[in-house]
Amino acid sequence: MKKLQIATIVLFFALLAVPLITFSRGDNIVSEIDNRVLANNPFGKNADIGARGYPGAIEDYISDRIGFRSEMIRFYTRMNDKLFGIMVHPIYTYGKDGYVFIRNVGDGPVCGDYQKFFAQMVVRTYRYCRDRDIPFLFVFEPVKNAVLRDKLSDGIIFNNGWKTEFFQILKGNGVPYIDNTDLLIEKTAEGEAVFNRKYNAGHWNDLGAFYGVNHILSALQPDFPVLEQNRPDEFTVEQVLRKSLQISEFLIEDYDPVYTMNGTVNDITEVYDEEVKRDSNFRHFRYTINEEQREKGAPRALVFEGSYMIGMGYKFLDNRLGEYIAVHDYQNILNLDYYYNLFQPECVIFEVAEYTFANLYFDSGNMAKLDLNPALRLFDDLTEQKQVLQADQVQIASGLAVTNITVTSLPADTKYAYLIMNGIVYDLHRGNDEYTLSVINNAMGDFSIVTVDTEANIKNVFTM
Repeated sequence: MKKLQIATIVLFFALLAVPLITFSRGDNIVSEIDNRVLANNPFGKNADIGARGYPGAIEDYISDRIGFRSEMIRFYTRMNDKLFGIMVHPIYTYGKDGYVFIRNVGDGPVCGDYQKFFAQMVVRTYRYCRDRDIPFLFVFEPVKNAVLRDKLSDGIIFNNGWKTEFFQILKGNGVPYIDNTDLLIEKTAEGEAVFNRKYNAGHWNDLGAFYGVNHILSALQPDFPVLEQNRPDEFTVEQVLRKSLQISEFLIEDYDPVYTMNGTVNDITEVYDEEVKRDSNFRHFRYTINEEQREKGAPRALVFEGSYMIGMGYKFLDNRLGEYIAVHDYQNILNLDYYYNLFQPECVIFEVAEYTFANLYFDSGNMAKLDLNPALRLFDDLTEQKQVLQADQVQIASGLAVTNITVTSLPADTKYAYLIMNGIVYDLHRGNDEYTLSVINNAMGDFSIVTVDTEANIKNVFTM
């Protein structure tokens, strides 16, 4: 009997010891099961104490890093699913008829300060393009909750009434936009499964992307009549069995329609990838050329896009655009002038998913500070003064594909600055005490600098 008691005690302490022995101690570890960075050591160099102080930080660190955490979460969620039909998961939740939705998607009936900041940011990006005679289109992608409201659990009311005032602001300022919500609701009513029942609960599927991108192409046709909508026969469609939720090991069985483009594009992403600047948290970049479409006159499009396009929609733009330059939107759209001047697009598309209207993706403080140069031609009536540009005012650094130009010692009263090269007007982006510009290497040539002093109504033209 004593031996059995000793064995029981040893086993008990062993069960306590194993999770401690397997404690995860690295920094910035990403948990695949709930798609987030686990809490760091509160006494380490990457500590994030937060509002809860050290007690809360220590508690989070232990609960996040304890051994077999993922296995315990996985076991708990599977047992609840099998025994009770309940989804206990940090990201997902069940709706009706086995549908899966993203948990805690933000919504609300009122257009608040954040959405108004966002709308004004869109207005400024549109005006920047309009003043340069470049077509612009804002694209709004709905969350699954907005399209499949009847599949939400009883008691869950999704209200995104804020959209009405948001779009009124855009419309009142002449911003071209489309909202894919009604289109996807219409397709769903026709029996088209534009969102999967379970898999990839946070986005449309390839069928939804097919219809959504065709809506984008239709909106661009007045400016580019050569653009045609995608046809089903231009793609091979395969029904792929998915056995777990995306970014999760939650077991499911769901067929996902996967479209593969029958044609080909020239992917030149790697030519620029290392040298094109992006926000460290939002690094996606892609550059493809469709020679067949380019010969027809399809445009070179700069597309600021989120996960709806990055994950599925891209293939349908590949199939129709002449050149497709994709940049992760979020914080990067606030540097529109950098990408515009670098790639000289023939149109700009700004695509946003409904669930990304949050500071995590688009920082309201940075949106409020967005200040883009007006087009230089708007200052044609200012008094022009000739100036000499000294060699030491300009530094030029060329990489494999991109040349970075830095200009210093411009007049202190400069409001806006521009660089003119080979007949193209580029915007100089103001930093602390310098102005910068990035161009493709083969765009380089002799140039002049123009500064605008709006107080004195003077335009200074600097030449070497």
